[in-house]
Order: sequence, then structure tokens, then C-alpha cells
Amino acid sequence: MTPDARQARLLAIALACLPFASAAAQTPRDSARADSAAQRLKAVTVTESRAAAVVGGASAVVVRTDALRTSPAPSLEQALRESPFVHVRQNSRGEMELSVRGSDSRQAAVLLDGVPITLGWDHRTDPSLIPLTGAQNLVIVRGLGSLLNGPNTLGGTIEVSHDDAFGRLGGGQAWGGAGVDENSSYVAALGAGRELADLMGGQLAIRGGVAHRQRDGVSLPGGAIDPSARDGLRTNSDLTQTDGFASLRWSGAAGRNVGLTVSGYDAERGVPPEEHLTAPRLWRYPYTSRAMAAFSANSGSIQTPFGFGSLNVGAGYNGGRSKIESYDSRQYRTINGEELGDERTWTGRALLAHSLPKSATFKAAATVADVNYTETLSPAAGVDYRQRLFSGGAEVEVPVRGRTTFAGGLVFDRSTTPETGGRTPAQESFDDIGWRGGVTHEVNDDWRVHASASQRSRFPALREIYSGALNRFRPNPDLKPERLLGVEAGFTVDRAWGPIPDGTIQVTGFRHRLDDAVIRITLSNPTRFMRVNRDRIESAGAEVLAGFVFGEDRERAVTLTGDAMLQTITVYDITAAGQPSRHTENNPETRGMLELGVPLPWQMRGFANARYTGTQYCLNADTSREMQLSGQTESDLAVERRFTVSGRGLFRSLRALVSLDNVADATVYDQCGLPQPGRTLRVMFTFR
Repeated sequence: MTPDARQARLLAIALACLPFASAAAQTPRDSARADSAAQRLKAVTVTESRAAAVVGGASAVVVRTDALRTSPAPSLEQALRESPFVHVRQNSRGEMELSVRGSDSRQAAVLLDGVPITLGWDHRTDPSLIPLTGAQNLVIVRGLGSLLNGPNTLGGTIEVSHDDAFGRLGGGQAWGGAGVDENSSYVAALGAGRELADLMGGQLAIRGGVAHRQRDGVSLPGGAIDPSARDGLRTNSDLTQTDGFASLRWSGAAGRNVGLTVSGYDAERGVPPEEHLTAPRLWRYPYTSRAMAAFSANSGSIQTPFGFGSLNVGAGYNGGRSKIESYDSRQYRTINGEELGDERTWTGRALLAHSLPKSATFKAAATVADVNYTETLSPAAGVDYRQRLFSGGAEVEVPVRGRTTFAGGLVFDRSTTPETGGRTPAQESFDDIGWRGGVTHEVNDDWRVHASASQRSRFPALREIYSGALNRFRPNPDLKPERLLGVEAGFTVDRAWGPIPDGTIQVTGFRHRLDDAVIRITLSNPTRFMRVNRDRIESAGAEVLAGFVFGEDRERAVTLTGDAMLQTITVYDITAAGQPSRHTENNPETRGMLELGVPLPWQMRGFANARYTGTQYCLNADTSREMQLSGQTESDLAVERRFTVSGRGLFRSLRALVSLDNVADATVYDQCGLPQPGRTLRVMFTFR
């Protein structure tokens, strides 16, 4: 069946389903939830400039998972591709990487209910495999907003939270959904929760859910080259994944709570080859699985002889197993190499907060992580690696003259590698002291300005130091930490603008200098890659976020939202005479999104958005020369309708959506040889 025929069939099914959904529903549901009064932009991405402010930094961006349009059970990657300022791209291993403000993918931390899941063998996580089943929101902080989130958090933090859902369970709630696209890919999810009992003056509640994803591949855009593509799908881009989670939480008075969340997934997937190389990676993951657990306990507000304080402690486990199979041809029949990985990371964290005189606050935190990894390159026996990380710091926030707040702090970070897989010499131990200072001033109820400066180091991951990547890399135990010096300043205005009752504009400028940057070089005879500390990377830019609601009735209002990232990134080779500069790899200097939401007949809403990815560069391993990828724009269209379900069952609302992604079938590259999906028609239904 041709792609056009598949689209026509799926569209007919979607239109046939809408009357059924309408018959099962009553009055259209208001898209603004009752608990969203503080939220400023009623769109996919929501900024909360008061509740989620960072002293000295730009306000955090809060993304509500129930408003995402990519999937009824999205992965972290899908959610972040809809979010502003976070650059997501696929790499040659089939993994997705994150970048904030031009940072390396190992400089941004991802936390799951407070557990840093980016501490491990590679000091990053693949967001395409991190499920958001049951999660309520994402909180994205750009730059170094705090020193207390653990080691290696230079480029920002992305926190996935399940906590907010427990306050609305009552006698029981359920949620779920299903989605399908023209390529017969599908996803289904189901979850439920309820309060179990009154216990020790508080409430004990439980939540849980499961999701399954299946696809034969993703659409190949019309302008991309793929000689072994079949039925319009990219080579080796299939995925089968099942995930689930369960949370148990006790909530008491004064903020006291104890909670445990366990989650995990199991997946099989292919790795699309890089089409610009003569000998790309021909890999598959016959299995990749992960189990995560997060325990937390909060004392709530406690009166002490010195004021009021609270203690929050947490512990986490993040373990995963994976197998890589390397093939000798694009038919993926004969295996010529295998790599098995077994990772186990334990983390612990304690955060103390206490009041100080004159409304000041003091916070101190300590984070420890113990990373264990067993690498097996068949037929050789497995070898063990271990890394220990520690971070301890303190911050103070001091109000000055009412509307001005100052924040400052210090942090001590340390890294050791007691087990190195038998490789000698072992990497030496490293420690460093980082600092941060910032100030925020509330000009009035509408205007907020901020500025900050910070410096911190990132320790190399075990994989960067020791991994051979199936004989494609040469290990380098001499890698040293990177050190980032960053400054930022900006403003947020949140107010009515004449006929616009609700509007937000946020502008932030930043400048970064990264010394001893870890970069990849190409060795010859034989051709291998190796990571070295060689360059200095300087970047400067501006982030712009804006959103406007035209009309008092949010269900029928016109909305306009947009964001833009404008930056220059220069890489200086400090080993060369005259310090010649070049472009950074796989990091477009211009990105942006503009989205229009409009009311449509029959209580539907329509959305049209355009996402622009600017010019980017990569180093061709075949020629050792820089390649340029021209900027491209991807456009999406969607129509949705929300309903209030009749009766008083577990399901209170229904949402139906039809979306056409990449309408023009544009060829937008994540990096050289790896295009994003082409034009795809999708249908999804969700209920809550």
C-alpha cells in the first residue's frame, strides 16, 4: 500500500470515530483545568513565572504531559521535541541526545522523581526510551539554576514528576489512550490510582500504569537517501517497547510525605544507518531493559530553636541491561560482533532547608552515586568498571529591599574510578569547587529581571574514558574534567496587552566558556575515534519565549505561542598555532517554533505550527572534512476535541486528535545522514 493510500485509509477511520466519541460524551470540557489558575500559557508548553521561578535565572518551563500531541503515552524524547529551548537529536548509536544552550548531551541532568538517571556508565540517558506513563509534568531549567542537583549538572535540569497526581485521586481515577499512524505503528496505555486509607493522620494512595509501543519503522522523508528502505520506511528504524510504573505515597500534614516509585521498560529496536558514510554502524539492540526505583521522605516544616526547617532524603536505583549486535551488511542477517552491557547505579541524596533571619533561607545538599558497569565484548569474558561521584553544596537566598532577592552558593564535587576493567593506567581522582551567584528583581507585579554567573566542572563518564564501542574507539584514561563558566541575564513580563487578556514574554541572554572540552578526533591506520581534551568552546546567544491568549473564554480563544534560540558557537583548537576556530558538530545555531491555535466548528480546536532548524555542521569520518546541512522547516497540523464523559465513572474526560506531522515532507536532519521522520498521519484518543 502506498503512503498516500495509507493516509487516506487512516483519515477515513479517524473521521468515522469522531461521531462515536461525540455520542459517548456530553458538554465539551474546558481545556483549562481548575488547578491551572497560576499557569500563564494554556498551550502545550506552560511557563509559570511565579511558581517555577529560579533566583538569578530564567523562569522554568513547565510542560504538562496531558497536553502533548505526539502520543497518548509519550516518551521523554517526544515531549522534549515539543518543548522550547531543548535540542533533541538522534546519534549514530540510535540514541537520542539532549542539548541546552549549546551544551554537550552529558551536561544536562535528567531527574525522575528526584533521582538523577543521567549518572551512570555514560552520564546521559536516552530519552527515546524513558517513558512518561503516569507522569504529570516536566520542569525544564536552563543553565545552572542550582548547585544542589548533584554532579555534572552544567547545562540545565529536566525533572519528570509523578507527585502532583496524588492530590486529586479521591475515590479513584483512571487514564489511558491509544494511537495509530499510517504505517500501522501503534501505542496503547492504561493506568489507574486511588486513595487506599487514612493512615497516621494522612492519606495513603497508590498509582500504576502500563504502556506498549510497536512500530515497523518511521517514514522516510522525500528528500532523504536510503537505498535499503522498504514501503517508505527508514532502514532498521523499528521499535517494540513495553513499560510500566507503580507509585505508593503517604501524605500528611505540613508537607510530610513518604513515597516509593518503581518503573521499568523492555525494548527491542534497530539503529538506522548514517547514510552519508560508506561504512556506517549496522547495529541492532535485540534487547535493552531498565529498572528504576525512587524512594523519598520529607519531614515537612518543623519548628527549631532557630526558626523553621525541613529535611528531604531520597535514594534511587537505576539498572539496565543491553545487547548490541553488529552486522556485516544492510540485510542484517550475519552478526560479526556483540557487546553486552550491565549497569547498576545507586544514588543517595539529602536536602536540608532552613529559615534565616529577615526571610532569608539556607539550603544544603549532598548527593552520592556509585556506578557499576560490566562490559562484555563477545567472545571475551566480561570486565568490570566502577565510578564513584560525590557532590555537596550549600546555597542562601536573601531578600533585599522587598522585591530583590540574592542567591549564592558553593559546591564541592569529586570523582574516582576504583575499577577500570583491568586497563592501566587508571584515571586519577578529580575534585573541584564550583560557585554560583544570582539576583532577581521584581520590578512590579508584571515585570521580573534576573542575572547570574556560575562556574562548575563535569567529570568524564566511564564510557568516554574506557569504551571501545565494538572496536570503533580507542580508550583514553587521560581525560580530564571540563569546566564551564556561564553568565546570563534577562527579563520576564507577564501581563495583559490591550485586547490580549493574558500574555507572556521572556527574553534571556547568555554567554558560556567551556575549557578542556572533550571532543572526538579521528585516528588513522587503522581508522578509529578517540576522545581528548583539546578545545575551548565559546557560545553566546539569546532565548525568546512568548505566548498570547486572545479572548476570555479559553476554550474558544485564539492562542499564539512561539520560542526562538539564537546563538553563536565557536570551537577553538588550543593545540594549533593561532588558535584556529571551527563550527561545533550537530548543534544548529538557530532554532525556533511558532504555533497558532484556533477554535473550529463543533467545539473543535485546530493547531498549526512550524519548527525551524538552522544550519548545522558535522565532521565526515570518511573525509575528515566538515559537512554543512542547510536549515529546514517542519510544519504540523492537528485538530482535537475534548469531551466531558457522562456518568460518574473512573473516566471524566475524553480527547480525540488527528494530526498530520511534517506536512511538506521536509528533510530535516538530526545530524549528518540521520533525517527526522517524513510526513505521517496519526490518530489518537486519550481519556482521564
